[in-house]
Amino acid sequence: MASVKAAILKGLPGASIVDITHAIRTFHVSSAAFIIKNIYKQFPEGSIHIVAVDALNSPNTKVIAIKADDHYFIGPDNGLFSLVFNNQPAEVVELTITPSSDALAFTAKDVMAKAAVHIAKGGNMNEIGNDYKNYVQLTAWQPIYDEGSIRTSVVYVDDYGNCMFNLEKALFEQVGKGRKFTIDVKRNPIENISNTYSDVNGGDLVAIFTGSGLLEIAINKGNISELLGLKEGDSVLITFN
Repeated sequence: MASVKAAILKGLPGASIVDITHAIRTFHVSSAAFIIKNIYKQFPEGSIHIVAVDALNSPNTKVIAIKADDHYFIGPDNGLFSLVFNNQPAEVVELTITPSSDALAFTAKDVMAKAAVHIAKGGNMNEIGNDYKNYVQLTAWQPIYDEGSIRTSVVYVDDYGNCMFNLEKALFEQVGKGRKFTIDVKRNPIENISNTYSDVNGGDLVAIFTGSGLLEIAINKGNISELLGLKEGDSVLITFN
């Protein structure tokens, strides 16, 4: 992504550029969404986040800019942003910037970087795009639940094999109402929510709610993804007694 940084610095010398990650697997929209959702609020308000995962999904994929929570986001309209925000963003535009060359365009450099520079200089989003409300919606992070159970799915597996799920603590408490429960992880039951990994012995399963409020299931001093074969998209069932 050196060319993207070069394009930003050419348009805005002295810009502060921070790499969040280059480790997202190719085209893996849900992983990128998970990371953005859990990191962007740690940056100062007014920060501009370029998300180029799956940016060339098809020639018809639109590039959009979003203002939400006093942050700006620029990326392809491939459903990623519908997984990031719980509420409708304050402003969304479809970018109308055209590459300056007739050669094959590199969207992140020729469109997204230009949009970022424009916004960083204080420009309005509607000067580089048209109002765009119906961006692509995905439902990968919607758990299924009723009065007695919740089925939740893995949305991200980190480098240690720990699995993050699409279940927020608020929904768990809303459905559970303080009742006892069992989390069935491939026929391995968990019956408590812990505060840290060390609440259980090494090699034991542990369930915690992360600082961002999402359920994480792991093995203390182990790799649950490798040992139990948990991967993104797999689900577990939580039943309440």
